[in-house]
Amino acid sequence: MANAGFYFIVKGEDGRERRVSYRDFYGPMDKGSAKPSFCYPQHKQDMIEDIQKMEKVLENDYIASERKMEAKIRLRERKERLKSINEQEKTAKKLFNEHKDKWMGRREKLAEEISKTMPSRDAVRKRIVNPFSVLKKEKSGLEEKKREYIILSRLADEESNVSFLQRDKDSDSSPSI
Repeated sequence: MANAGFYFIVKGEDGRERRVSYRDFYGPMDKGSAKPSFCYPQHKQDMIEDIQKMEKVLENDYIASERKMEAKIRLRERKERLKSINEQEKTAKKLFNEHKDKWMGRREKLAEEISKTMPSRDAVRKRIVNPFSVLKKEKSGLEEKKREYIILSRLADEESNVSFLQRDKDSDSSPSI
C-alpha cells in the first residue's frame, strides 16, 4: 500500500489503527485487475445467466453423459466465483458505508481534479488537444484518480462515467493541453 495515494486512519475491530484506501475494496480474486470485480455489473449479470443456463442444461439432460461431470465442475466453479464476488461487494460496501462522508468527500475532490485535468469537449472538437500531453497526464496519476473515482462511484451507487466530468469549454481562451 506504499503507493496508495489518498488514505485515512481508522480504528480496527481490534482497537489498532490502520490505513484505509480505495485499494482495500479489492478482493483476493482481483489481483492484477484494473478495478474490483463488482465494478463490472454486466459481467456479473452474464455470469448469473450462464449459471442458470448451465443448471437448466444439466437438469434437462441436454448434455452427453461423458461431459456431465465436466459441466458440473464448471458450474460449481462459476457459482463459487459469483459467491466470492458478492461477498467482496458486501465487504466493500460495509467499509464504504462505515466512512461514507470521507469517501464521498474524496469522490467530490477527485471529480474536481479530473475535470480540471481533462481536455475540454470544445478543445477535443476543435482538435487542438495534444495527445502526448494527454497521455503524459494519464500516466502521471490521472489514470489512477479515474480508477478511484469509478470505484467510489460504484460503491455509492452514483454515475461512474468519468466522461461526464469533462468540461464543455476551457476557462481561459488559450488551450493548455
